[in-house]
Amino acid sequence: MSYQFSVERELTDYRNFKAIPASGALGAYIEDINLNDLSDDAFVELKEAFLEFKVLFFRDQPMTEEQHVAFARRWGMPQGPGAVPQVEGYPQIKDQQFDELSSIGSDVNYHSDDTFRDYPSKLSILRALATPPGAGNTIWCDMEKAYDALSQPLKDMIDGLDCVHDLDKTFGKVILEGAGAKGWEDMMKRNPPATHPVAPVHAETGRKCIYPSKLTGKYITQLSDEESQWLLDFLMQHSYRPEFEVRMGWEKDTIAMWDNRCLQHRGINDFSPAFRHMQRVAIIDELRPDRHPETQKPLAFDPTLDYVPVADLYSPENKPEMTYGKRTTDEVTDDKVVVKDNGEDDNTPVDQKFWDKINSTREGVTFTSGAAASVKKIPGMFRGMALKSIFKEAKAQGKTQIDVAVLQAVNEQRQAG
Repeated sequence: MSYQFSVERELTDYRNFKAIPASGALGAYIEDINLNDLSDDAFVELKEAFLEFKVLFFRDQPMTEEQHVAFARRWGMPQGPGAVPQVEGYPQIKDQQFDELSSIGSDVNYHSDDTFRDYPSKLSILRALATPPGAGNTIWCDMEKAYDALSQPLKDMIDGLDCVHDLDKTFGKVILEGAGAKGWEDMMKRNPPATHPVAPVHAETGRKCIYPSKLTGKYITQLSDEESQWLLDFLMQHSYRPEFEVRMGWEKDTIAMWDNRCLQHRGINDFSPAFRHMQRVAIIDELRPDRHPETQKPLAFDPTLDYVPVADLYSPENKPEMTYGKRTTDEVTDDKVVVKDNGEDDNTPVDQKFWDKINSTREGVTFTSGAAASVKKIPGMFRGMALKSIFKEAKAQGKTQIDVAVLQAVNEQRQAG
């Protein structure tokens, strides 16, 4: 007996560009389009494709920082500076550089951007400036398809549950090891946890998804610790399957934009110590993840602003002094410090292997052992941008050896700026 399988897929025929499916689950490569010269009619169609495919890929789209911001602004209001370093002069753009002295960090865990805030990112627009050949891919997972694949009794159960999203879940240990207890407390008072439904409804499509992620989904409020851990482990194992995913290989001037309301993604760290440079703009969501988004009052902000400060992406009750466990934090402060004063002087000892590595950078400068010891304490995912500021300051001072004074000057400038 022979069987015939239909592989036909109904796709929208767009007038202004071609949309080529990137996998059976989600994603499309958009061709015959120039994002720097996009008509209003083409933009309307692009929004339709975005809701259809959930993540869009564009090849050969060179952009300046100004053009990146202008394109992003058509989609909504950019998020302001936060934990990720920004491009100088463009506080809306998050700058992500990785090399032999830095690492991709916790982003190797599946996540949606900024779910530890009450108002997470609606969508993200990421462009590649420099990529290692064939390496450093990104995977996106369709959490709506993951939800749809659950049995009805399990859907009924999780529809009424809520999950606490906490940056401390996977990032806290890195901060404790690099910056100590004070650094951890600083991180938590700038980024307090947020609580969202386990299965919120997409405000534009009405579809439900599985929202907790491996990166930030810490516990389900209505369950015991044991039950919560079991259910989160099951949902993660169920969701992160190849049939719900698409994987994209980066090239210079590639742009990806995705819907954080229904997708999760992760980076593949198979490129270290090669150089990888990406820039991302996050567009805020005016609505909190909710079971009934139609009943929500949108977040109020001044539409003439260049961006919304991250401190404004919390509900009023979550903004003030926050108690976390047995630690009580003070008022929320700006997240501008790259290099903290850890009490080192220029003779503070440092691991010789790291000292040798940092003294062999392409910049042609050396570090005192104390300066190297301070840099080593910066979490790997932030170290690349911190070093960029340090090298710039050393050049301004005419120094070929970087000492603790250079690091202090960088710190003072960022605190003032």
